[in-house]
Amino acid sequence: MNPQDQIAIPNAPSLDYQEEEIDLGHYLSVLAESKWLIFLVTVLVLLAGVAFLLKTPPQYQVDALLQVEEQKTSSLESSVTSALAPLMGGDTIASAELEILSSRLVIGKAVENLRLAISAAPEYFPVIGSTIARLQDDPSKLAEPWFGQDHYAWGGEVIKAPTFDVPPANYGDVFILEAGENGRYRLLGPKSSWGFADPPLVLEGKVGEKAQTTLDGKPLTLFVSELKARPGARFKLVRSDLLSAVDALKKILIIKQQGMASRKDTGVISLSMTDKNPDKATEIVNEIANIYLRQNVERRSAEAAQTLTFLERQLPSLKKDLEISESALNTFRLQQGSLDLPKEVEQILQQIVEIEGQLLQLKQKREELIQRFTPSHPTIVALDAQSARLNKELDELNRQVKKLPNTEQQMVALTRNVEVNTNLYTALLNRAQELQVAKAGTLGNVRIIDYAIPPVIPVSPKKTQVMTLALVLGLFLGIVVAFLRKSLQKGVEDPNQLEKQLGLPVYATIPHSKPQERLGRRLRTQSGQNAVLALRNPEDAAIESLRSLRTTLHFIQMDAKNNVMMITGPSPGVGKSFVSINLGAVQASAGRRILLIDADLRKGMLHRYVGVDREPGLAELISATATLEEVVRPTAVEGMDLITTGKLPPNPSELLLHERFANHLEKLSQDYNSIIIDCAPVLAVTDAAIVGRLAGTTLLVLKAGIHPMREIEQSIKRLKQAGVNLRGVLFNNVQFASRRYYSYGKYIYQYAYNKK
Repeated sequence: MNPQDQIAIPNAPSLDYQEEEIDLGHYLSVLAESKWLIFLVTVLVLLAGVAFLLKTPPQYQVDALLQVEEQKTSSLESSVTSALAPLMGGDTIASAELEILSSRLVIGKAVENLRLAISAAPEYFPVIGSTIARLQDDPSKLAEPWFGQDHYAWGGEVIKAPTFDVPPANYGDVFILEAGENGRYRLLGPKSSWGFADPPLVLEGKVGEKAQTTLDGKPLTLFVSELKARPGARFKLVRSDLLSAVDALKKILIIKQQGMASRKDTGVISLSMTDKNPDKATEIVNEIANIYLRQNVERRSAEAAQTLTFLERQLPSLKKDLEISESALNTFRLQQGSLDLPKEVEQILQQIVEIEGQLLQLKQKREELIQRFTPSHPTIVALDAQSARLNKELDELNRQVKKLPNTEQQMVALTRNVEVNTNLYTALLNRAQELQVAKAGTLGNVRIIDYAIPPVIPVSPKKTQVMTLALVLGLFLGIVVAFLRKSLQKGVEDPNQLEKQLGLPVYATIPHSKPQERLGRRLRTQSGQNAVLALRNPEDAAIESLRSLRTTLHFIQMDAKNNVMMITGPSPGVGKSFVSINLGAVQASAGRRILLIDADLRKGMLHRYVGVDREPGLAELISATATLEEVVRPTAVEGMDLITTGKLPPNPSELLLHERFANHLEKLSQDYNSIIIDCAPVLAVTDAAIVGRLAGTTLLVLKAGIHPMREIEQSIKRLKQAGVNLRGVLFNNVQFASRRYYSYGKYIYQYAYNKK
């Protein structure tokens, strides 16, 4: 701004006005003013939450519990397992069973048994069709079509297609099955070949009968066991490959061991999944559990049969060795006669027998395991390490035996062979008998604790949580929007700021009036008699503020050049006409003669407040087509007359510059105690600058929160440059919350009439 353009206001404070304190009341007032906006945003978010709940199908969770019992083993196997425990971890068995349970061996079998690679579902109307179908009153009945779309499904449709074999090249393609009359149907597609043309016909068939054809020279088979739909209704059929179906099922399956927080191998495994169809989910979980149980039993039975076969091949050889060793011992005793071994030798013999028995068992176990594992497997490595340790002990005992006499050495060797072969043969024979029993009645080491049952209550979406979140989010967004809107509104709300920053007095803060709001809506649609708030509701707070202004103006106009007062504003819609006519009514109620002139020759509407015609008026008076007596009209307010705009002229500014206007104004000022001129906005047109030079007092009406400081400065500058005597500002339409904290001086004192 150039220095010559600055507003010359004596002793004006610095324009660098800073708020001296953080006022909590300001934030409360923003919330109070925007309560309906916050309410609207909250309602919209709540409605979005309701739409989300309606759109999202309920999800049901089913689960089953399985227990993997630790398999009973022999003492040798127990010792081997104990030796391997530090190397393999404590949950080796459970980890292995979890992998088996989630393998294609089990999951793939379930997919094949339940035909999960085939997807058959109704074709719903986009966006809302599935929701409408889910919410219909009776799902067992076919719902009537909406919008006349017969090929869409609207609820109650059912299809079961256990067989749908397509060429591998068409795995994943969407086919359309269209229902016909009397259980017949047509298969169309695949969708990838449609484009924008009609889908081609692939085959026609009937429910309960297998239909076959060829597609691109390769066979296609479809068997529909059940079809419930209106003729013309369509279903989507998709055949996936086995791997894709298995992967899709594994994504929604949750397989985990229970009690892992305690770091103990509980052996209890939970199997759960979530789906919108509880019956289907229950069937899948139970099928997987049963398949896992069957394969476990079959695996244990196969292991027993394999081990039994191995033992049956070993037993004849061991029996023959036992017979040879016994014969050799008997022959030696016959030759040498009765021979008793010392106690020390018997102890050595006993140790040798035990060690050789253990070595033979380890050897047998290794030969059994080598059929399933490689030599580098941890179990076989552990067996070899244990055998090496026992061999060292055996070598030490053999060295002690070699120190004995020859006869005793032979006796020890023969006795050792007999006892070792006897122990080994007996152990293997017992083991073979156990395996025969196990093979005959194998139960495995897995049992199903709890089968899955169809749930009644969905696990998601959680309606209470969703609506609570929507409420909190709606309130938060509403508050954010309220403060964001407030930050974007650069309008001045505090009249105290005007006085400090511009040095211009604020003569009145006029609060928002709900009765006037209703009158304003009526005036926009039709003119009405007695639409003056001062007459309709004289106890209104806005009228009380104008009464205070009346007292102030009495002293202001005492030193003015005349009794003419112009009321204008920076822009349209600030309430200058409301202030003009009600200020005139308030002054007239004090026994003064008031003349109200509507000088807004572009959009003036004071005539609508009192229910009179626009013509004749000020335009006719200035153009000398009507007399003063013809244009001055009485109003419903006793003591207040009105001159309307007349016919809106094409040249309002030139008309107001005419000397007749000044002459009539001077004459009228002698007949009335006060003349109030309602003029056009100062920033929009130059009318206010023309009329303001003829008025002794000019008041600028500002609407709270609407005008930026820059706009107010420009309005004052224009009036000052035109020589208009601007005396002060009227702060209009102060909201209830705002006036509570931002009334003149940040305080407001109300003293209303008592109707009692």
